[in-house]
Amino acid sequence: MKHLFLSGSINVGKSTIIQNIVNNMEIDKEEIGGFYTKAYIRNGKVAGFYMEPINYKLKTPDIYERLIGYTPDGKMWLGMDSTFESFGTSILDCCLINDYKLIIMDELGFFENNAICFQEKVHEVLSSNNRIIGCIKTLSTPFMDSIRKRKDVEEIAVTRKNRDSIAHELSEKFVL
Repeated sequence: MKHLFLSGSINVGKSTIIQNIVNNMEIDKEEIGGFYTKAYIRNGKVAGFYMEPINYKLKTPDIYERLIGYTPDGKMWLGMDSTFESFGTSILDCCLINDYKLIIMDELGFFENNAICFQEKVHEVLSSNNRIIGCIKTLSTPFMDSIRKRKDVEEIAVTRKNRDSIAHELSEKFVL
């Protein structure tokens, strides 16, 4: 298994499983690059999501320049193509330059539907010698489907039923 992507419903534990797999690996934390997607909380509610880089070697922009999606009214969600095209692409360039042993992409979804440079950079990283572990939304979009169709990608569905056992199973399969 070269690249592993977890899919499943919101809050099923995909990011926690990634953390558990990484913690079970014998890898120096400095040998990991990539990003996590974090919730941006405003007035006690999720108002958006932003990219949190891992071992990013350049200056990290403020949180507003890292927003990948937000909701202006609490109902409709808007993607921030410019964040993916600039900051997201820069994070992935950093991963390629630093030749990390493991790259985390948590998570890929629909916000980047129109971020073509970012999508191309994701495929460039997937085609490199690096190993990737990440999360991918379950929905079907041309970008998500292009990742799923790759022969070097395995997608594992996480459910409430299997989430407690799957981290250990995947730790044994996903070895550097």
